[in-house]
Amino acid sequence: MTNPLGRIAASPRALGAWALLGYVALFLFFAFFRWVLPGGSFSGRSAGAEFRSLFEMAMPLLAVLLAVHVSPPLPAARIMAGIALVEYAISLFFGLITLLIGLGAVLDGVNNPHDMMNAMAYLVLGAASLVLIAIAAYVCLRAFLGAGGRLPTGRPTTTPTPPAA
Repeated sequence: MTNPLGRIAASPRALGAWALLGYVALFLFFAFFRWVLPGGSFSGRSAGAEFRSLFEMAMPLLAVLLAVHVSPPLPAARIMAGIALVEYAISLFFGLITLLIGLGAVLDGVNNPHDMMNAMAYLVLGAASLVLIAIAAYVCLRAFLGAGGRLPTGRPTTTPTPPAA
């Protein structure tokens, strides 16, 4: 019987993909707790929240590209693409919430044209980063579906049997 951890370590491509996905999971974990734990105003923490960080949000896409599109695809490619989709969903959800809440803190200090330009940049670049993250999520979704993954439909997969009379 082979050790699954040994198989991952034997393949540098698999090790790299898992490391990228693991790093982003840890990044989102700590970003969440830095956002919700007290210290300054909530809107100020929201403005500085890192859920829209493009550097970290490129990592799941790179992991999926390594796992799915480099030949041959890794055996765990579908699982990796699914994990990347979850990470992108978390980033998009909290990224949108923190962008909107943080807008209050950014607009609160607008007193001159320079501050107004900074507030505009916060809003436009924040929205643009969410669009880029959504595009990366779409690429990962296509890879997930191409690797044999299925999205939940909300319908039961089997038809219920009527009770016996």
